[in-house]
Amino acid sequence: MAGIAGVQGADNGELDRMLERIKHRGPHETWTSREGEVNVGCNELNMGADCRDGSHYTSDGKVAVVLDGRVYNSDKGTKADAEAVLDLYVRFGTRFAAKINGDFACAVSDNGKLILARDWAGIKPIYYGHNSDGSLCFASEAKALVGISRDVREFPPGYVYSRELGFQKYPTSEAVETPDFEDYEQAKKVVKQLLMEATEKRMRDNAVKGILLSGGLDSSLIAYMAHEVKPDIECFTVSMEEGQDLPLAKDVTEYLGLKHHILMFSEKEISEILPLAIYHQEMYEESCVHGAIANFLAGRFVSPHAKCVLTGEGADEFLAGYDGQFRQGKNLEEIASIVDQLINVAHNTALQRLDRLNAANSYESRTPFLDARVMDFCLKIPLSCKIHGPEQTGKWVLRQAFEGCLPDHIIYQTKRFFAQGSGVAYAMREEAEKHLSSIDLAEHNRTEDTPWLSSVEELYYYRMFKETFPDPAFDRLVGRWDPFRPAFFLDNA
Repeated sequence: MAGIAGVQGADNGELDRMLERIKHRGPHETWTSREGEVNVGCNELNMGADCRDGSHYTSDGKVAVVLDGRVYNSDKGTKADAEAVLDLYVRFGTRFAAKINGDFACAVSDNGKLILARDWAGIKPIYYGHNSDGSLCFASEAKALVGISRDVREFPPGYVYSRELGFQKYPTSEAVETPDFEDYEQAKKVVKQLLMEATEKRMRDNAVKGILLSGGLDSSLIAYMAHEVKPDIECFTVSMEEGQDLPLAKDVTEYLGLKHHILMFSEKEISEILPLAIYHQEMYEESCVHGAIANFLAGRFVSPHAKCVLTGEGADEFLAGYDGQFRQGKNLEEIASIVDQLINVAHNTALQRLDRLNAANSYESRTPFLDARVMDFCLKIPLSCKIHGPEQTGKWVLRQAFEGCLPDHIIYQTKRFFAQGSGVAYAMREEAEKHLSSIDLAEHNRTEDTPWLSSVEELYYYRMFKETFPDPAFDRLVGRWDPFRPAFFLDNA
C-alpha cells in the first residue's frame, strides 16, 4: 500500500500538505519528484519479508512513477511494482494501463506531462480537483484535498487521463486471458483453480501474515486456500458478544487447525471510534458505516501483528452474493441489472471502505477474489450458475466449487453483512436514535442543496461527516450501496 499525490502546475505547498494528510497510507518514507510543472509524491508502506522497500515509486531520470497497488504481470521478473509500471509505460505509452495485471492507481510524470490511471474495478482510489490557481491536484484520498480544492471528484475506474488526451476508457481484456468453459462442472473447476492461483500469487513474497476472518463464506474460503499455501497462517476476528459470525469463525480455525486471535468489543468502543472511522472512510452511507466499525477495529487489532493480510472482499460483487439486494428484483432481467449495478458501485462502497480502513491503520490487505483473472472469468459465468433454486441462494458455483473443503454449514451458510455478523449494526442504530429523531430527518430532507438521506442513522453519520468535509463536493463522492434506495441527490434536493 502507498499514498500518492501530485500537482500539475504551480505548487504552492499543496503537494507536501496532501502527502502529510495521507501519511497513514505509508508512514515509513516519503518520496517526491519535481520536474517542471509536474510534482508527484508517494508515502511508502514498507512490507518487510521479500518485498523491496521503495517499491511504489521510481524514476529513470526522465520518467517518474508513483503507484498505489500491486502488479502481478507474469513478465514482471525482478522489477518492483512501480518499475513494472514504468516499463509498461516506456513500451506502450499511454496504453500502459490496459497492460497492467493488478490493482492500481498511479501517476506518471514525463517531460512536463502528467498521466493518471486507475484499475478498472476501482480497487485502488484516486481523487482530483483544482486549486485556487487552477492547477490540477490529485491524491489517494479525498481528505487530502480539503481546503485545497472545492471541485473534488473521484477519478473513474478503468480510465487513463492526461491534459492532452482528456479522459480515455481503456480496454480491460488486454492484461489477462481466462479460459472459456463448456458446462457448469468445468466452470466450478476453473473458479477453484483461478482462486487458488490468485491466493498463492499474493502470498509469494511472504508478506502475508494473516487472514481477516469474519466467519462468513468468503473469508472462510480464503482461510482454507491460504492454509493450503502456508499451513501455519494465523486468523484475526473481531466481534461483539452477540455476533452471529464468531462461532463460525471458531469452527473454521478449529477445522483447519489455525491459530485464532479474537478481539471482543462493546458499544463503548463503537461510540469512541465512530467519528474517526467516518473521517477515514470518507462516507456516510448507512451500510458502509456499519461495516466501518468492525473493519476499523480489525485494523487496529491486526496492525501490531501483521502489515499484510488476506481478505474475502469481492466475492459478493462478482459471484452474486448480495441476496438482500438481488432478491428485490421482480424478474431475471431486473435481478441481472441489480447484480451488475452492485459491481459498478463497489469502487465507492465496499472497496472504498476496505481501502480506507486498512490505510487508517497502516497495513495492506490483498484480495484474491479481486484478482484480474478471477474477475474476468466470473463475468463470463451466467447468472443461473451464481443464483440457485427457489430460495435464490447466491454464490452457488463458488459454494459447489469448494464443497468438501470446509464443513457444509460453513459452505452453505446464509449471507450476513459484516456488521450484522459482528453485531455492530444493531448497536449503532440504537445509538443514533438516542440523538436524533424522524422529525430531524424529515427536516433535513426538506432542506435544499443537501443529500437525501434514508434513515435517522444516516443523518447521524452525515453530521459527523460534515465536520471534516464541509464543501458540497465531498457529499457527492459518497456512493449508494442499495440500488432500490433513492439516490442521495434528488432533483428537488
